[in-house]
Amino acid sequence: MSPEAFEPVLLDKFLMPKFYLIVLLTTLLCSPSHGDVSIVTTIKPLQMIAEAIVQEYGRVSSIVDPQQSPHHFTVSPSDRIKLARADMAIWIGPDFETHFSDFFVQSELQAKTITVIDTPGLQLHTVGDGQLDAHLWLDSSNAIRIAKAIAEHTAEMDPANATSYRQNLEKFSRQIESTNQQIAQKFQKPSTKNYAVYHNAYQYFEQQFGLQHGMVILADPEVQPSISEMITLRSQVNEQRPSCLLLEFDSNSDLVNTVLNGHELKLITVDLLGSNINLSANAYSEFVANLADDFYQCLYE
Repeated sequence: MSPEAFEPVLLDKFLMPKFYLIVLLTTLLCSPSHGDVSIVTTIKPLQMIAEAIVQEYGRVSSIVDPQQSPHHFTVSPSDRIKLARADMAIWIGPDFETHFSDFFVQSELQAKTITVIDTPGLQLHTVGDGQLDAHLWLDSSNAIRIAKAIAEHTAEMDPANATSYRQNLEKFSRQIESTNQQIAQKFQKPSTKNYAVYHNAYQYFEQQFGLQHGMVILADPEVQPSISEMITLRSQVNEQRPSCLLLEFDSNSDLVNTVLNGHELKLITVDLLGSNINLSANAYSEFVANLADDFYQCLYE
């Protein structure tokens, strides 16, 4: 290897870790200026909740592309730097975002990090063999509790605008309550239709509004079904005859077609991360309303 080729390797291997450490320490020593709180979240739903609290008093961004599954996300060096430079970092937790775990366990980050699953009072559900179902942002009562945690942290970081953060929390809570009432009216009349889901990601929303799916194609989004499991899934399709299947942006169409085996039904792609929602104080409420529209289309149209 030539000296010219060897030099970047040395820089990447030996100097970059030190660079990240310098970025971390420099950031942690600097406190945010009034009204300029910088918040970085891992996924967009958390970004929408934080935006409702911060609004014009700060900047909120997210890391994971909302059209990409968080299960398959790879953290880049630039993502790590972005999180390190933020005044506050928010993630779901290690059960959902294993790829961020090594970053958030650093002791230097604990003071400025909100780990959502540790938020008091959350409604939590399990899947499969008792594992935590981390799609907890789909229950809007959880969103209010997360927003409260964000409001408390931002008020401590930026006391000059603490009253505004708390007022924004009250507005957010009232807005969610109003949206929930409208959604409950949508599903007041029981549906006679059976529906299937690509993977079991919806129970927070379903349990909140009295809905229940039938079959699940992917028990684990990280693992493709075996041949014997595919045979079982085909049998379930023939037995249950679902009229609708809720898909996601990264659903495997070949797998879906193989499982359905010619069975005709309505296919609806659900935006689980709010990729099509413009960021605003009303974004999360709009996100939940859109989710309800997808379920309504599946069950009633």
